[in-house]
Amino acid sequence: MAEWIPVGESDEDGGYTVYVDLISARKAANRVKMWTLIDYKIEQKASGTNFLSKKIRRDYDCKEEQMRDLAFSLFSWNMEKGELLRSYNQPQQWQRVSPGSLNEAEWKAACEQK
Repeated sequence: MAEWIPVGESDEDGGYTVYVDLISARKAANRVKMWTLIDYKIEQKASGTNFLSKKIRRDYDCKEEQMRDLAFSLFSWNMEKGELLRSYNQPQQWQRVSPGSLNEAEWKAACEQK
């Protein structure tokens, strides 16, 4: 069971909160893999599907200050509840973490663990 901890909010896309699950974090050398959740205030649309939350498995490079998505799932209700609508498992390209961004808040949560 995930233990979602909020790390930030945005007004983009109608508003959303970003959560991390530190219990799911797995560290190896300078990298951490961890689940994150984006919980939207209003329904989103992607790939012909309407959803309210998106759960993402991410890979964080703590030394190089970058991250990438490994997999994600879309859910019909908030906080990964309701129906699982779509699920993809395909690693994406590494992206640099921008200072002051929500991605930086996630990256810090992942990389600053003991």
